[in-house]
Amino acid sequence: MYLCTKLRKNCEGMKRFLTITVFLTVLLSLAQTTEGRRRVRTRKAVVAKEVIQKSELKGFAPIIFGADSVVMNSPLRTKREMGMTSGTMIYVCMLPDVKVPSMLTIGTCHDFAQVFIDDDYVGPIDGSEHPQTLKLPPVHDGQELKILVGATGRRNLDDFVGISEPLFLTADIDGNELTLTMKRWTILTVPDGYDTASKALSVIASDSIAQPVVQGMPGYYRFQTVFSRSGNIYLNMDNFGRGQVFVNGNPIGYFSNAQPSLALHRRYLKRGFNEVVVLDVTGPRQAVLSAQNHPAVGQ
Repeated sequence: MYLCTKLRKNCEGMKRFLTITVFLTVLLSLAQTTEGRRRVRTRKAVVAKEVIQKSELKGFAPIIFGADSVVMNSPLRTKREMGMTSGTMIYVCMLPDVKVPSMLTIGTCHDFAQVFIDDDYVGPIDGSEHPQTLKLPPVHDGQELKILVGATGRRNLDDFVGISEPLFLTADIDGNELTLTMKRWTILTVPDGYDTASKALSVIASDSIAQPVVQGMPGYYRFQTVFSRSGNIYLNMDNFGRGQVFVNGNPIGYFSNAQPSLALHRRYLKRGFNEVVVLDVTGPRQAVLSAQNHPAVGQ
């Protein structure tokens, strides 16, 4: 009887021991699995930061080289009046002598406009903000006021797309307010599309004088690159402002500050060198294009 009781106690102790051993083994296995997952996540995070390929800038042309029509000595016209549904318009007007700073006021601008004196950038006018004004520096007779209105990718037949009158300058001269209404304009239209970009770049390529690349200038930027043959490819447009991308002549999509990367499908690629053309209607911070294997942060 005593022996049976002792054996029973030993069996119960063995069961408890085995139960604890199995429990500890499961815990150890879970810990190893969790650690393995952490290592995988860490490894993926490192890979996601790797840049696949940087591109070499091979050509540049100012956006005005893409103009396909011009109207001279004209009042201001909207895009609809010029027969455009998308693309860029450039308004040019000769300035008189204004020896003091002045204020430019646009009656109606429903798009994003950029203002230049000759080729010097002055600042933007956002059509979504009011009033639509911009301070100009002193100017002299014969200088050109240029307003570039780029709504790349937008298709809108609203009568007010573009710029409409009135447009005028006001200046304080010896305590008197001078108002100059600008009425005679040269208007150029620049359509979207690879054909337009190719034409503009070919003009520069055939010119005996090379066109210098000006950082921040709206225009066409041609790159040459060899892409990786495996994995995902996203063009990183973080250095650029707003515009459209073509790869080997194919439209890839539109980019902006809100969408700084574009997915690139491999059906557009070829072996060896690939041509990437960027139309930037606001001008890049740097003419540097890169590709990576993940979307830009925030996408």
